[in-house]
Amino acid sequence: MAFKFPETNWQALLSPERATWQSLDVFFQVAQPRAQEVWADMGCGPGYFTLPLAERVHKVYALDSSPWMLERCRERAVAQGYGNVETRPCEETAIPLPDKSVDVSLLANLVHELLQPQAFLAAVGRITRARVHVIDWHPVPSPAGPPLVDRLPKDQVIDLLTGLGFVLVQDAPVYPYHYFLTFRPPASVTPG
Repeated sequence: MAFKFPETNWQALLSPERATWQSLDVFFQVAQPRAQEVWADMGCGPGYFTLPLAERVHKVYALDSSPWMLERCRERAVAQGYGNVETRPCEETAIPLPDKSVDVSLLANLVHELLQPQAFLAAVGRITRARVHVIDWHPVPSPAGPPLVDRLPKDQVIDLLTGLGFVLVQDAPVYPYHYFLTFRPPASVTPG
């Protein structure tokens, strides 16, 4: 059973402390979002990355399996006037977006929660045209995050994605407790 973040603790995902070890400025330096792009923020939670992305790109699909988290993200987007954020429920076996409909997919602090990683990552490859950013926890002690036993080592995540045909294009060692990997999606991906 994979670790699942407790949704009722959603405000912890927006705490100022998070910016000290998962800075949005650093994220934008590495990710280089462009104004014309459409992004999918997979496992968006309350929108830590979603809303700042909405300032910089054409559209952001905010996807999560938790209706509670999607509602928090939607409320925050509406309150801050982001009309280019569209929330959608998402399951590991089905991402409700058409093939190659987004330029960039972001999987931040998500891969360690997946129960069916191959099927989900194949679906991410199906919907993504240009880049997939994977940010997840190193299995080292940290001030927050899932239990160490539930964290996936970087090499395991790289092997998982490259085994599905993704191509690693960048490994940016910019966060103290997370790896930040960028992949090019395969032209077509089928679940393994």
